[in-house]
Amino acid sequence: MKIKRQKFYDKFMEVLNDYEKIVLIPHNEIDLDALASSVGLYVFLENLDKETYINIDEEDTELGVKRAIQKLKELNMNIDIKALKNIEVDSNTLLIVLDCHKKDMTQNPDIFKLSNNVIVIDHHIESKDTINNCIIKYIDDEASSTTEIVFDLLSNKNIDIPDYVATVMLAGLTLDTNNFTIKTTEKTHEVAAELTKHGAITKEVQYLLKEDLKQYISMQKIIFNTEIIKGIYAVTVGKKTEIYSKEQLAKIADSLLQFDEVEASFCIGKINSNIIGISARSLGNVNVQKIMEKLNGGGHITDAACQMYNTSLIEAKKQLLKIIEKL
Repeated sequence: MKIKRQKFYDKFMEVLNDYEKIVLIPHNEIDLDALASSVGLYVFLENLDKETYINIDEEDTELGVKRAIQKLKELNMNIDIKALKNIEVDSNTLLIVLDCHKKDMTQNPDIFKLSNNVIVIDHHIESKDTINNCIIKYIDDEASSTTEIVFDLLSNKNIDIPDYVATVMLAGLTLDTNNFTIKTTEKTHEVAAELTKHGAITKEVQYLLKEDLKQYISMQKIIFNTEIIKGIYAVTVGKKTEIYSKEQLAKIADSLLQFDEVEASFCIGKINSNIIGISARSLGNVNVQKIMEKLNGGGHITDAACQMYNTSLIEAKKQLLKIIEKL
């Protein structure tokens, strides 16, 4: 059963009273929404004088995240981002998982061996392998992003957001809505406007969302091989010799939605030597969540994905097409 947002905020404040040390845990292959919700919540907890850390173990992050973290350091924002080995975690530490709800998708699943005090804040549709035994689990799959949820918390307590943190939060919102074209409501636009009032700079947002040229060219080559199935489904497959990040597959699927008559898009590629990833996107008339669930994945109606183990790109495509043909 879903918890109402205000009820969650009230319970959240109550729980925070019991903890002095808090570790914020975004998902692995961290994107700008995961980073933005983490830094936004860090500002909130800093205002409560809590000892707070953001756990990021990845050294090689995507370009926008790398730029944002570097800028936060240059501005001396004093946001403490550390690898797990540099954070002292014990049974009295509160762990807050952001923008995901599965242990194996977090930065370092080993952290859960050190503390059982867990709060989950997410906007993805809950799956069967969600983290259990949480103090609070707040998953609002109608929210555009986790950033939107965290912004409401900051706004609820009238906490001022530093200019650059507001900029990162606006970038996270922009990324997760594919430039306000999916999962976007009146509320989403209101949050974007409020972040601008807090000092978010749209030019800086554009800078954070810039793409690596080599990656972009590689993505265009994959788009070039797109097939249109049944007139409305765009399907493309990456090279069998290349490993792609989940973010790359998602960006390609997003790009395919811009073409005439395409209602849903699917990008298939290797994300590991033994794992095939499929990123699915829709304008809303096709429920890609249900399609991905048939391949043991999940997500939103407009934004979903799955992972397939010990198979080939050809076989993954065959399984996807078999499902599409039955629609």
